[in-house]
Amino acid sequence: MIASKEGIKIMVSEPMAGEKPEPHWAWYKKTLDTVKRPGTSIDFVHLKKGYRSLSPYTSAYNVLSMVQRAYEAEKKGYDAFIIGCATDLGLRESRAIVNIPVIAPTEAVVHFAATLGNKFSIIAVNPNGCVLMANLVTSYSLRDKLASVRPVPGLTLTKTFQMMLGGEQEKLIDMITREMVQAVEQDGAEAFFVPCVPTSSMLTMNGIHTVAGAPVIDLLSISMKQAEMMVELKRAYGTSVCKRSIYCPPYEGWEKDIPIMTE
Repeated sequence: MIASKEGIKIMVSEPMAGEKPEPHWAWYKKTLDTVKRPGTSIDFVHLKKGYRSLSPYTSAYNVLSMVQRAYEAEKKGYDAFIIGCATDLGLRESRAIVNIPVIAPTEAVVHFAATLGNKFSIIAVNPNGCVLMANLVTSYSLRDKLASVRPVPGLTLTKTFQMMLGGEQEKLIDMITREMVQAVEQDGAEAFFVPCVPTSSMLTMNGIHTVAGAPVIDLLSISMKQAEMMVELKRAYGTSVCKRSIYCPPYEGWEKDIPIMTE
């Protein structure tokens, strides 16, 4: 395949609503500038409407806003859309209503991690999300490649962000990497990822690429590389998701019944 010389424009959406740029967007830009192809541009956005934390109910509510962002991305001429959350919020629904590639971080990273070694481990900074992540891996048919899902002792998602933004990154990195070493020694892990996009980018920005001989995979970098690949495959061969079953689109005329505002 001859790579397209056209530029690639990607939208990345936060899983929550907001008005101001997030501090971690600077980390995203730094990590992505290292690996993106010439001509690829990336815009970061929030949900237009939604909750500022995710639980079963608030996640369900925010799914709709995430799907609407994917719809907006296609209407505004973006070539691909990335869900900026390791829960893969609204993946199936987004793929059902748009024709541009929709990339979800955990789906992308687990398939990549499965190629790097015998098994991979998930190092969670949110203990409440361990079962969710294991279930996601199962849904992607890779449970037999999962060595473990290990919560980092002493961390919650709130505390993780406080440490990241409060000048305690070195301490946070030490806590996370200690758990990675344990995953290698006790669980047989041969690759890792942290299921939190900002935390994953923080590790990459600080040069944490391998621990105990096993690669540490950056969620957003892998998502962007998959987005670039899918855009080029679509341009070359028309490759896209099949709409026959799990990505079945709505009935004809649905957009007129309840229009999605893109401005």
